[in-house]
Amino acid sequence: MDFEPMDNASYDGWKFFIVCGEGTIFPKNVTRELCLNKIPNGSKLYDVLYSYASFSLISMERPAYRKEDTLRLILPFLRSYGLSNTSLKQYFKTNLNLTPGSRRTMRFAQEITLPFLISSLYEHYVCEACEVVDIPVENTYSMSLDLDYWDISKDEESTVKKLGDEIASMPIINRPSDESTMDDISETDKNTLSRLDEIFEDELIGLQSFRLLSSSSPLGGEEKASSFLDIRRKTALNADDVMLVCSSDSDSLLAHMIREAGGLVVAFNATPLTLISSDIAVVSEDTTILSFLADVFQSSGKGHVEELVENWSTEAIRESPANKYLINDLLKSSALSAPLVTNVNHKTPMLDLNERFLQ
Repeated sequence: MDFEPMDNASYDGWKFFIVCGEGTIFPKNVTRELCLNKIPNGSKLYDVLYSYASFSLISMERPAYRKEDTLRLILPFLRSYGLSNTSLKQYFKTNLNLTPGSRRTMRFAQEITLPFLISSLYEHYVCEACEVVDIPVENTYSMSLDLDYWDISKDEESTVKKLGDEIASMPIINRPSDESTMDDISETDKNTLSRLDEIFEDELIGLQSFRLLSSSSPLGGEEKASSFLDIRRKTALNADDVMLVCSSDSDSLLAHMIREAGGLVVAFNATPLTLISSDIAVVSEDTTILSFLADVFQSSGKGHVEELVENWSTEAIRESPANKYLINDLLKSSALSAPLVTNVNHKTPMLDLNERFLQ
């Protein structure tokens, strides 16, 4: 699909560094930690809602949710305990937790590439992260949210709190396998699903809390792919000039798009679904390896990165065209905890890769 570039866009010769935040530079449990700190028994409430949003069985007629919808399903309960735009922003400012090395990686990326950040998380978190890693907010895509727009009465707060207590007391729903049928779902899980459907499809309707929930939309797979198309429209980038760093299931569609178009896709501490759509798989405790790969990609392109990874060794790292300071940083960090790095062979069953990288 072709797009007209913006009139003022002039990025010929630039490389683009696009990061999907969760699991890469951001932890995967940001919203769960928020619930733990702001709602009584909030971590259990989050876990039940996550299991509810993640449940999918075609043969069962019920509302269609995605894992990312947990971020909006939890909103009425966060709001009932007084969370506002200001307090949410302050919470993230105080509790901002990034993957080790992220600050250096994103600042370095800004020096050698045009960086973008795509995240399912609330914009309040992403804005705070941008201040720390020096990424322009206008180069980010995240979940828009205005907690102050909806005026919640004291009576409604009480009602929602009681529902939250009830949900937190429910068992976590077992996720069905791809081969599961209705007969495989336990009565306990069926009852939990039915009660949660009642709460979100009947009892919350008409409340301001429901309007807050229904007006919010997190970035799932399709939205992340659309974000990339918007970046392409604005910059007229060539896909083979893009390095994407991804991790979660919702990144897989975007990863597939960029890999098929000739870009470099790096799966960082990734899920199996995202690994399948990637060129390179990395497992590491910090992001120094991403800085290194980005520098090689910027100077020498995708083919050189894949060749380097294919022959991964201390000698290959030393002889790479990367910045010498990065080489030293990578070798120093590798001495403590060496990252696992490999090319993803799409002709080979994923079992071997999963056994190596998902333990």
